[in-house]
Amino acid sequence: MANQRLGDQARFTLKLVWVASRAKVIGFTATVLGLVGCAMGPDYQRPDVDLPAQYHHELVQDTIDNDGLVAWQSFYLDPNVRKLISYALAQNLDLEAVRSRLIAARSKVTVTDATLYPEFGLGANAERSIDSGITNTNPTHGNEFDIAGTVSWELDVWGANRRRSEAEYAHFLSTQEALNLAVISLISDVASRYYEWLDIEQRYQISVNTVQLRKKERDLARLRKQNGVISGLQVKQAEVEYQSAKVTLPSLDFARQEKANQLRVLLGEYDYPLKVEGDLASLIAEVPFPSSFRVGIPSQMLSQRPDVKAAELALIAANANVGLAKTAFFPKFNITGRYGTESEDLDKIFDSQGVTWSLLGGITAPIFNAGSIAAQYDIAQEESRQALLAYRSAVLAAYFEVNDAMNSFRRSELAIEAQEELVEAARGYTHLAMLRYRNGVSSSLDLMDAQRSLFNAELSLSEVRRDKLLAMIKLYRSLGGGVLKEEQQTQTLADKSSRVGDVQ
Repeated sequence: MANQRLGDQARFTLKLVWVASRAKVIGFTATVLGLVGCAMGPDYQRPDVDLPAQYHHELVQDTIDNDGLVAWQSFYLDPNVRKLISYALAQNLDLEAVRSRLIAARSKVTVTDATLYPEFGLGANAERSIDSGITNTNPTHGNEFDIAGTVSWELDVWGANRRRSEAEYAHFLSTQEALNLAVISLISDVASRYYEWLDIEQRYQISVNTVQLRKKERDLARLRKQNGVISGLQVKQAEVEYQSAKVTLPSLDFARQEKANQLRVLLGEYDYPLKVEGDLASLIAEVPFPSSFRVGIPSQMLSQRPDVKAAELALIAANANVGLAKTAFFPKFNITGRYGTESEDLDKIFDSQGVTWSLLGGITAPIFNAGSIAAQYDIAQEESRQALLAYRSAVLAAYFEVNDAMNSFRRSELAIEAQEELVEAARGYTHLAMLRYRNGVSSSLDLMDAQRSLFNAELSLSEVRRDKLLAMIKLYRSLGGGVLKEEQQTQTLADKSSRVGDVQ
């Protein structure tokens, strides 16, 4: 082939300057453009990752749809959470930084794509000179003005610029997926911090109520001691129970303030007013999510999870860079042209008959580079292999993350059932112990033991209810749920072999 013979030639520069007819210029340009062929390197094909057909656990698995495709407004049914998420999406500082990177990435695509097209310019020069008085007895001044349009173009014969454009476009889409991932993470983090804060608020309130109750019992024990009904030991026991409940308050108070501050960081606000609208116990007990949860099938992760899509886009970019590195073995073709007029009088520059034009064609080819080009090609191939391994790893991790989230969700459901039964039993035990104590059948030790069991059971119930909410949030996030609709509309290279055919 002619292209192969050019690749074997020595480095040289071929300059062609025509003063012939424009028909010859057009003929030469058409001949050179005819050299433009297909881009070097392999076109991208999505690798087969051999995903299992189903997940390991027993949640509903729908082959058509799943809750990962549900917008967050339809998943988070708690109006308090919706309000916080909307505020965070508008104010979060980290998310704004990712948006800024996306804008910059879009501009980089424009810069890279510009190399695919000719570059046009306009130049104007003015010169005033005088002959030397040594060599000329009658030196005179001379003026020269010229104006010309210029064009330069590196012919993308081997597809180097197209592969570079393909890689940069993949990087841009990867930045878009980074934004989608940041949105998903922010939504889940806001919801998680909110329910963690609610849990701490409820446990703090349980502790406050228990402290107040045990203070009354301690005061009652002191009164009964003064009347000779009980001994000093029982008074000390009541004091211990009171102090045991009271000592939990400082740590819980610190934890709720810390959790509130974490939430304010996500909201990008120093003093965002956090308040509970409604009964704390009801907010934790009632699951503010859709009644059913569908997880779909594993293969849907490839088009839903931003981290998996970003890993594939990195593979697409690395694949394009292999083709780019391969083009370095072949010659480069450049065309530059100039067309304009010149005149001795500035006011006659556009009416001058002094038309000038030139066309320059250049070819450069590598001869000896101490193996640098071959090494760069090897590097590109290995980076492509690394990107493939990273993509497979991302898919594998995503699959088991969904499985773990499903397992955590199922475990939290079982834990809630068991803990609710424990709370009911502890309440019954406390009620009977109180009756027996008041009737003098049992000692205060039995009552205190029952109250301690109820106190711990209520704290644990709040925690397992929180865990179920967090498990649902984690499962929704692991399925790729939460991306805003307008941010979800991005073109992907996964279903296209390359962008080579887009620019010819």
